[in-house]
Amino acid sequence: MFDAVVLAGGGKPEPLTDMEGVSNKAFIPIHGKALLAYIIEALRGAPSVGRLVVVGPEQGLKNLRLEGYSFDPVPETGGMLDNLAAGFALTDREKPCLVVTGDIPLLNAEVTENFLALCAPHDHDLYYPVISRETCLARFPETERTYVRLKEGHLTGGNMGLLKPAWFLENRARLELFISYRKKPLKLLRILPVSFLFKYLLKTLSVSDLENHLSRLLALQARAVFCDCVEIAVDVDKPGDLEVVKRALLA
Repeated sequence: MFDAVVLAGGGKPEPLTDMEGVSNKAFIPIHGKALLAYIIEALRGAPSVGRLVVVGPEQGLKNLRLEGYSFDPVPETGGMLDNLAAGFALTDREKPCLVVTGDIPLLNAEVTENFLALCAPHDHDLYYPVISRETCLARFPETERTYVRLKEGHLTGGNMGLLKPAWFLENRARLELFISYRKKPLKLLRILPVSFLFKYLLKTLSVSDLENHLSRLLALQARAVFCDCVEIAVDVDKPGDLEVVKRALLA
């Protein structure tokens, strides 16, 4: 079984939270329950998930537990990497841990199990999902994602991954720049070799190229996981995203 950490901290005022009257989008009400509650239910329903840790605002997590949701609460401590470190403190540092952002309410147990199965044999430090633009638009044409054009096509990443806590706790500094560029693919290319830029312009830069180089850059064994788990690519950032999610959850 895998430990799981949900990152639901770092709430800040934005048009969506102002519109919904909450301070953290993980607590936006959707059909009578908090957005975050859907994620907790999905992970709790996945047979491969054992310990579930949720990092977020203390009072909000307390309220969810009072409503009957089962998880280990960890008060948010700062930015995303601070919160990840706080969550990892309760997990087995030598075993891969499922990391999930607190804004993908379409996640379900089947998708969780499918992703974990695709990561087998689970012997790398990092597994990151990769989803094609065609797959995303076929299911949710209204949503907007950041795509990067590679040899395999226009691709985006999902909002979950499998990461070994031991690597993170020993190499956290290596992640700082990479995380800051995660939604800025052109800036991300600037930290890659010049040859990659030419490959990118010639449309020959591949997922394997990035996988191998980032493994060296971050001193880890990383693997991209191609999947059709569109649910993990639909995060709620804007009012339009929220409407898409509300309709999907009623279907």
